[in-house]
Amino acid sequence: MSVPQTMMAWTKTEAREGGFEQIEHPVPKPAFGEVLIKTLSTSICGTDLHIWKWDDWSEENVPLGTITGHESCGEVVALGEGVTTHSIGDMVAIECHLACWSCPRCDEGNAHVCENGSIFGVHTNGAFAPYFTIQAVNARHVPAGLDSGHASIQDPLGNAIHTITGGPIEGATVAIHGLGPIGLFAVNAAKALGAKMVIGIDWDNTYRMELASKVGADLVLGKGDDIASRIFEATEGRGVDNSCEFSGSPVALSNCIRSTRLGGYVNVLSVYGQQEPNVPMNELVFRYLHLKGINGRKMWSTWDTMHELLEKGAIDVDAILTHRLPVSRFIEGIQLSSSGECGKVVLDF
Repeated sequence: MSVPQTMMAWTKTEAREGGFEQIEHPVPKPAFGEVLIKTLSTSICGTDLHIWKWDDWSEENVPLGTITGHESCGEVVALGEGVTTHSIGDMVAIECHLACWSCPRCDEGNAHVCENGSIFGVHTNGAFAPYFTIQAVNARHVPAGLDSGHASIQDPLGNAIHTITGGPIEGATVAIHGLGPIGLFAVNAAKALGAKMVIGIDWDNTYRMELASKVGADLVLGKGDDIASRIFEATEGRGVDNSCEFSGSPVALSNCIRSTRLGGYVNVLSVYGQQEPNVPMNELVFRYLHLKGINGRKMWSTWDTMHELLEKGAIDVDAILTHRLPVSRFIEGIQLSSSGECGKVVLDF
């Protein structure tokens, strides 16, 4: 395959909301241990919306001039020196956490929180571009025949699986607080992994609440409900075994803790912005809860679980992946994702 010398890529060029341009860059060359990927699909993530809005986190983490985008899949078109794990033509999906593989966290099996880590498409150039390079170890082979749009969503699906598996799943009662794309994947994956009951909770996004019912939620609650009371009613007064918080709402976090059974599990993937949540610590202590922060995906057990589910067709990706647009409509995709009137939005190259 002939690789061009330059490419047009969506780039954060200005320190303001929006501030993206599609500008020309040289096509990168793979360094030692890296592969060059020809992009097939890149999905839009909540992180991309933070970068679009240019909030405090983005300003601190994303250098201007960065090509963003990190939920991606593509075809290997060139190998850097020393790469023996991949071949030209391999289809891969991207693990966006770039680890050093030599610090104490990596050594103990927690490379997703590597002490020297960085994030592809945030701290380094990413995949809203027709070509990108990445460490070969981060280019994960995908199940044979998997559609590129389905392959590109393994980052958020992995977030969902890592979160829900922080507590019991098979035969358990599970509450999913926040029904954005990751929350929807969590509903679907919890049912696929054998949860007895899945309760989905949002505020007033009826589009996504209806999607949650479609992909397996047994009960969906919203702003008209007393969340904790309804969860207790649905669980014979005990509360759920496993509560997962995806919304970033301090109120949701409080509801999450209050409605978990004695000795239960609370797993939190959310980022809470500038508003520090008021955590009901007495509930946490006297209910003897297990509270766990979740970041990324376990490298690589989460990926193994994902591939098993995708190979079996146990994840209804088509229901959650509601919009596919050409990458030329990047701005429209960002605006659609921001509106909430969608599930997952994927850009195709």
